[in-house]
Amino acid sequence: MTGVRSTPRTSHGTRGSHALRVAHGTVAPVRLTAVVALALATIACESLLTGDSNTSGLPNFGVAGGGSSNVGNPVGPNGEPITPVGGPEDRNPSLGIVNNGPTTDPTGAPLPVAALPALTVCSTPGPRIIRRLTSTQYRNTLVSVFDSTDVPDAPVLTDPTTLGYNVDSDDALIEGLDAGALMTLAESVAEWAVQNRLGQLSNNCNNLNDQNCRQQFIRNLGELISREPVDQERVDRFNALFNGAASFQDGAFSVIAAMVQSPYLLYRRELGPLDRNQTEYVLTPFEVASELSYFLTDGPPDDALMQAAEQGRLASNTDIDREAARLLATPAADEVFARFVRAWTDIDRLRDKAKSGADLSPELRADMLQETEELFLDVLNRPDGTIGDLFAANYTYINQALSNFYGIQGASSGTFERVDISDGRRVPGLLGHGSYLAAHALADNSSPVQRAFVVRERFLCNDLPDVPTDLDTNLAAPVPTDTSRERYARHSSEQPCLGCHQLMDPIGFTFEHYDGFGRYRETEAGKPVDSSGGVPVMNGPNLADPPVTYPLANVEELAAYLSQIEEARACMINNLSYYAYGIANDAKWTPKRNGVSEKECTDDFIRGEARAAGNTLQSALMGIVHAPHFTRRVRDL
Repeated sequence: MTGVRSTPRTSHGTRGSHALRVAHGTVAPVRLTAVVALALATIACESLLTGDSNTSGLPNFGVAGGGSSNVGNPVGPNGEPITPVGGPEDRNPSLGIVNNGPTTDPTGAPLPVAALPALTVCSTPGPRIIRRLTSTQYRNTLVSVFDSTDVPDAPVLTDPTTLGYNVDSDDALIEGLDAGALMTLAESVAEWAVQNRLGQLSNNCNNLNDQNCRQQFIRNLGELISREPVDQERVDRFNALFNGAASFQDGAFSVIAAMVQSPYLLYRRELGPLDRNQTEYVLTPFEVASELSYFLTDGPPDDALMQAAEQGRLASNTDIDREAARLLATPAADEVFARFVRAWTDIDRLRDKAKSGADLSPELRADMLQETEELFLDVLNRPDGTIGDLFAANYTYINQALSNFYGIQGASSGTFERVDISDGRRVPGLLGHGSYLAAHALADNSSPVQRAFVVRERFLCNDLPDVPTDLDTNLAAPVPTDTSRERYARHSSEQPCLGCHQLMDPIGFTFEHYDGFGRYRETEAGKPVDSSGGVPVMNGPNLADPPVTYPLANVEELAAYLSQIEEARACMINNLSYYAYGIANDAKWTPKRNGVSEKECTDDFIRGEARAAGNTLQSALMGIVHAPHFTRRVRDL
C-alpha cells in the first residue's frame, strides 16, 4: 500500500504502508484537547491500515511526555510486518514508456498506428493506497461540507511537487507544522460552523441530552466529511465528545474540530474491504465516487454522485461514463485540466519568469497561459479531438492583446476567440503558444535547450541522462554577432556538454524562428535564422546505436512529428494516469506477476482503449477510469 508514511523517505524508500505520524506541540487548553483529536485521528488511521475494524481504547501518543505511540510498527493489509522493498529507483520516479517493439522506421519517421507493435493484454490492477488530499482538495472539501465559501481558510497543507505535479500519493504528508496548523484551523472552522451551520447539520435539533439528536448530527456531518456512510462504532466515538459538554453547541464544536482534522477528511481511501485474507479487492462504491470526483473536479462527490454510490449505480463502465460526463461538463473540471496542462507543459513558471527587452505584463502572461488552457480544453471537450491535435491544431484561441503581440489578425476584443492559423501565421498546436516559447527561454533570448528539454521529458517521456552535479552549465558571454544557435553550438561542441546537448540541440534549433518572447523573426544578429534540426532517436537514456536522426526543417515539422509519434500519445497517457492515480514509475507498483508489471498492464489498457477510439484525448481520459486499477486493487506481494 502506498500513500501513508511516518518518516521521511530514505534513499531506498519503502513501498509498504507506514503509520500516520501526527506531529504536534503543546497548545493552550481548548474545548477540544490535542489528546482527543489525535486519539480519534490515530484510531481511525490505524484501523484503515491494519484492517482491524474493532480497535478500541485510546493508545498512548507521546503527548507531553506520555508513552510512545502504538502505531510505530505498522503491518500491511495482509497482517504481515512491513519490510522495505524496491531500491534506489524508488527515489527516482519517472513517467517512462515501455514499448513492445519499434515505433519508428529505420529513418526515425513515426510508424502509422496500424504498424505499431501490439500492446500487452492483461487486467492486473495496482496497489491499494491512502492518499492525502492536496491543499486545493482540502479547501474544496471544506467549502462543500459546510456549503459556504465563507468557511475559514488557512495554508495548512504543503503540496510537494513530483514530476511537475502535486499529486504523488507517496509524497504528501502531514508532519511537523502541518499538524499544529490543522488543529488551529479546525478550531476556527468549528467555531464558525457552530455559529453559522449548526441548524443545517443538526436538523435544527440542539438538545444536549437527546441521543438521537446528537447521533443524527454526527451522521450528517460524518457522511459529508468522510464521503461515505458512518458506522455506529464511529458514531459512538464522536458521540463521546458530547459527554461533559456544557451545551449542545460545545459538544458540536468538539465533534466538528475533531472531524475537520481526522484522516477520514484528510485522506482519500482506495482500499476496498478491510480483509487481510483477500488477494484482490473491489473498491467500494463510495471509494470509486471519491476517486472519480477528486480526479475530475478536485473536490468531493456531489449529491448526485453520492446517491449513485448509495444506489449501486457505479458498478459498470456505463455508470462511470454517465457520472464522468456530468462532472466533465462543470467549471470545476475546466479548472482541473487547466492546471493539468500548465503542469504538463511546465508553463506556470512564466508568471514570475524574468524577462528583459520586451514588455510582458502580468496580464499578457496570463493571456498566454489562457491560450494554452483554451486549446487543451477544446481538444478534450471535442469527441473527435485527438492527442495529436494538441500539437497539430491549425487554430488557436487568442484575444486582441495576444493578436497584437503575435502580429496576426483575428481577435478584436478582450474575449478569447478561435482564430484560424492554417495559413502558417503561427506554429500549429501548443508549440506556437507564447506561454511555451516565453516560459522556456532565457530572459532576453531563445533557449534551444530549455525548449527541447520539455519536448524530451514532458512530451516524449524520454529518460535523459543525469547532468553531472559539478558541471558549469552557464553559457559564455554572448558575442553581438552570434545568433542564439551559434552560441549554443559552440557551448555544446565538446564533452562533457556534448553528451546531453546532442540529444537536445537538434530539437531546440527548430524553434529558432521564435525569440525569447514568442515573437516570430526572420533574422537574428543580422543573419537569416537557421531553424533546421531533427529528432535524434534514443535507446533508453542514450542515442540509438548506430545513430539515427529524423530530419526537420523547422518547428512546424516538429509539431507534425509529435502529432504522429506513438511516444507522444503514450507520454500524454502516462501524465494523465499519474495525475489520476498518484503513482508514477514501476517501482511503486507491485513487481511483475507472470512476467508483466501492474504498471505495464494499466498503461497498455489505457493505450489500447485510446487506440481503438482513434487516440482521442477523451478516450485516453476514459481509459483511465475504465482501467481495472480504477475500481479494483491487489494485495502487496
